[in-house]
Amino acid sequence: MKNKDLLKVKEGQKTGTVDNISELKGKVALVGFEVLDESEQEIVKKIVESYIKKLSAVGDYQEMKISLRQHKHGKTFKHEVNAFAIFRQGKFESDVTEWNLYIALSMVCDKILAELEHKMQKVL
Repeated sequence: MKNKDLLKVKEGQKTGTVDNISELKGKVALVGFEVLDESEQEIVKKIVESYIKKLSAVGDYQEMKISLRQHKHGKTFKHEVNAFAIFRQGKFESDVTEWNLYIALSMVCDKILAELEHKMQKVL
């Protein structure tokens, strides 16, 4: 991803290219994950698909957007993962910054799952 594209994503403008957002089953948009190699993208998709199943079991899942920003620290990256999910029961948002991408992705999805479960318990 070029620096010009990063600025557009940060400013909230659409870049207009299809490869910046890849769709998974269950209406999930992954933004910023194209900087990862194919094997990392496959692991990300499997993690997200697993959480979509969990979220669908708890609430009336409609769609989700997960975005990734990487911040370089020396030779490694810190991964900032933001997620926004829409359910019939409401909208939920979460963000996590972590050294390990997969842990960050799991944590952000776990937070949304916990919020949804809490809201569902209030309804009952």
